[in-house]
Amino acid sequence: MAKTSVIKFNDFMDQSYKKKSVKKDIETIVKILSASGIITTVIFPRAVLAASMDGTFGNVHGAIMNAFDAGVVLVIIFAGASWGLGHRTKAIEILIGVSCGYILARHAVDIRDFLKGI
Repeated sequence: MAKTSVIKFNDFMDQSYKKKSVKKDIETIVKILSASGIITTVIFPRAVLAASMDGTFGNVHGAIMNAFDAGVVLVIIFAGASWGLGHRTKAIEILIGVSCGYILARHAVDIRDFLKGI
């Protein structure tokens, strides 16, 4: 549960209550940035080297696409229900959006390879 405190009215009006926590906020931001820098320099190169279709990216892409296929079917069902309830233009908009998104997701590897070859 969040820690709460009572702020006096005068402190609220002149906003002096904010000045007390600025140093803690800066320390927290510095800690987050240094931790993310360490994580990026240690983990990111290994992930890049393993990003072949037989490596980590292929496994992740396959797992995501299995879940994405089910999601696309649910969205198409929703679009059909919208069409059936009289919202034809919204249903067409949903169908076009999900179709474009599915094509992009399904061909992500092909698009990556094409951009790599440029």
